[in-house]
Parts: sequence; C-alpha cells; structure tokens
Amino acid sequence: MDQVELEVEHIARAFFAARHETGAWENASRTLKHEFRLYARQAIHMLKKRQEQAQRIEREAPPVRSLEPA
Repeated sequence: MDQVELEVEHIARAFFAARHETGAWENASRTLKHEFRLYARQAIHMLKKRQEQAQRIEREAPPVRSLEPA
C-alpha cells in the first residue's frame, strides 16, 4: 500500500469511528468502507486545494514592511 492509500485508509477509519462509535471498521461492509474511503479522498483533495490557494495568496501578497521606531 503506497503512502497516499495509507493516508486514505487512516482518514477513512477515523471518519468511520466518528460516525459509528460502536461499530468496528473490520466488521463494516465493503460498500460502507468504500464510502468512507471516498470521503477521505475528498477531504485530502479539499485540504490540498486549500493549501495551494494559501500558497498562491502568499506568493501574490505584497511584502510586509516593518515599521521602524521613530
């Protein structure tokens, strides 16, 4: 399993645990696991998109000038 898939699996398990407090991931159906993996991939995509947006804003922002004491 590559790094991205490992991250997807960890996030999917976390989402599943948050939603199904009493259920065990190992006992969940393939369909349910697939659904939570989709949620995880979407969350990763949204996070990357937000990080790219923040970096773009950072690059485009004028440099901050410090005020020197008079």
